[in-house]
Amino acid sequence: MPILYNPNSAYAKEMAKWEQFPSEWTIGGLKPGNPPTRRPYPRMLYKASQTSSGKWATSLAPPSRFGFRDENEWDRACQEAHRFNESNQKIVANEAEHRKAEESGEGWRDSQKEAMEFREALESAIGRAAAERNWQDRNMGEKAKAESAAAEAEHFGHLPEIKEKPRRGRPRKNAA
Repeated sequence: MPILYNPNSAYAKEMAKWEQFPSEWTIGGLKPGNPPTRRPYPRMLYKASQTSSGKWATSLAPPSRFGFRDENEWDRACQEAHRFNESNQKIVANEAEHRKAEESGEGWRDSQKEAMEFREALESAIGRAAAERNWQDRNMGEKAKAESAAAEAEHFGHLPEIKEKPRRGRPRKNAA
C-alpha cells in the first residue's frame, strides 16, 4: 500500500522541488521545481568512414543471424559493427573540444547527415582534381607519362597530384 503525503506539507513541497518531471510528488497541484533545460554539452559528433564493402557510412546496424555458420562468426560480425560505430562517434565535453574536432580535418560533424555530406564533398573534390590532372597529362612527354604511370601503380584509388621528384644539381667544380 503506497504512502500518501499531504501536498501542502513542507516535506511534499521539498520533494517536488527536486523533481524534474511530473511524478507522485507533484500530483496535488505542485509543479516540478527542477524543469529540464537544454544543455549543449556533452555532445556527440560523427564522422563517415569506409566500410569493409567500400561504401561510406557513419554507423552500421548489427547483422542479422541469418547466413552465419555458427554463433562465434555472428558474434565477431556484431563486434566488428560495434567497433565501427565507436570509431565514428566522439563525445566532446565543451565548445573548445568541439571546435578542435571540427577543425582537425578528420570530418567530425554534429549530425550523421552532415558527416556524410562532408565526406561526399571531399571525395568529389578529390575525383575532380584527379580528372583535371588526367586532362593535363595528355600534353606530357613520354618520360613524364612513364613517371605518372609508376606513381599511379603504387597508389590505390584517385591520385589527384603526383609529387615532383627532386632535381639533382650540377656538381661543384673544384676551386683548386
